[in-house]
Amino acid sequence: MKKNIDIVFLGDSLINRGDWKTLLKEEHIVNLGVEADLTSSVLKRVDAVLEIEPKVVVLMIGVNDLCISTPMEDVYENYKKILKKLETSHIKIVVNAIFITQMPSVNKKVLTFNKLLKEYCKKQNILFLDINEAFENEKKLLKEELTTDGLHLGQKAYKVWAYKLNKSLKEII
Repeated sequence: MKKNIDIVFLGDSLINRGDWKTLLKEEHIVNLGVEADLTSSVLKRVDAVLEIEPKVVVLMIGVNDLCISTPMEDVYENYKKILKKLETSHIKIVVNAIFITQMPSVNKKVLTFNKLLKEYCKKQNILFLDINEAFENEKKLLKEELTTDGLHLGQKAYKVWAYKLNKSLKEII
C-alpha cells in the first residue's frame, strides 16, 4: 500500500462521487468511497485504511443504512467501532454529519442519528463537521439545485462541501 497519503476519504457514494484531488487541490488523497456502502462494510474495510497510514481520514457513511431501516443502534455501534479502530492508530478524523435528503422520512432518522454522532464525537474529541444548514431549503430538505436525484450531490454541492471541509482540515493538519 501507498504510504505517502495525507487524506483518505472513506464512505459511500457521497464520498465516492467527489473528485477530492481537484476539489481540495491536493495530490496525496485516496478515495475509498463505495457506491451503496453500509457502515458494516466500512467496518470490514477499515483495516485497509490503517495499512495506508494516512494523516487524516474523512468519514461519511450511514445514509444507506438509514434508508434501508438498519436499526439505528446497529449503525451507531458500527460507527463507534470504525472510529475506535482509527483512533487507536492515531489518525486524525473528520466525521461528516450524514447529509439530509429530499425524503422527509429519511431526514427524520438522519437528524436523530447526527445528534448521537455529534455527542459521541464531542466526548471522543473527534472533529465533527455538519454542513446541513448550507444544504437545506426552507422546508429543511436538500436543496433541489444541490442534488441530482434527491440523495446524491451535484457539483455545486461538492464545491460547498470541499470549501467547508478544507477549513476544517487546516485546523487539524
